[in-house]
Amino acid sequence: MLLDYGGTLVEEVGYDLRAGIAAMLARASYLAPGVTLDVVTERAKRVSKELAGRRDEFRIETPWLSMMRLIHDYFGTRFGVPVDELEVVFWDASVVTRPMPGARAALDAVHAAGVPMAVLSNSSFGAPVIHRDIAKHGLAEHLQFVMVTADYIVRKPNPLLFETAAARLGVEAGAVWFVGDRLDTDVAGAQAAGLIPVWLRPPNADVSGGPELTFDGWAELQRWFDQAGASRADG
Repeated sequence: MLLDYGGTLVEEVGYDLRAGIAAMLARASYLAPGVTLDVVTERAKRVSKELAGRRDEFRIETPWLSMMRLIHDYFGTRFGVPVDELEVVFWDASVVTRPMPGARAALDAVHAAGVPMAVLSNSSFGAPVIHRDIAKHGLAEHLQFVMVTADYIVRKPNPLLFETAAARLGVEAGAVWFVGDRLDTDVAGAQAAGLIPVWLRPPNADVSGGPELTFDGWAELQRWFDQAGASRADG
């Protein structure tokens, strides 16, 4: 089983770009005269606006590190800590997430059934950062790996990603469930790659157009999974 991250395992409840930039600048070893938090934040907003639309249009990922270079190299800012540490600093200061209801119990049930699991997510942040956030909510214990598009250039729904993730999981694509909340990236990509799409339908989303396996949350998915397992055992 492959799982999406945002909107599936966790939901983002807060994002503060200015706070993330401020946390990074607090670690700067050199900051040019006149370079203020306001100036850097405006540059960061421009970079984000320029790149966000293009990555959706061309489905090419923009790694966090590359975006930060467009911001901080412009001002000549230097940092006295490693880049991977800065990424964590920025994340902790700017992003707030919470686990989706029922996710932990469902993952425990899937693991108990002997099903291998991993995450495939569209993300400009690196895999260690996303894994760390998943673990913070107690959802990483059963995962074999976390795979993010920042490491693979292309974004979902590109089938190359789904094929690669299935291969890493060691399971034939046709036997892999992909659980996600978006029809345009998760379901479409899984179908294109020959995986079995499982849609966790967001609240108030139109159910029409969804795949056969459509569930209103993790609790419903877990009940279906448990019942299917019991039916196989009885058969």
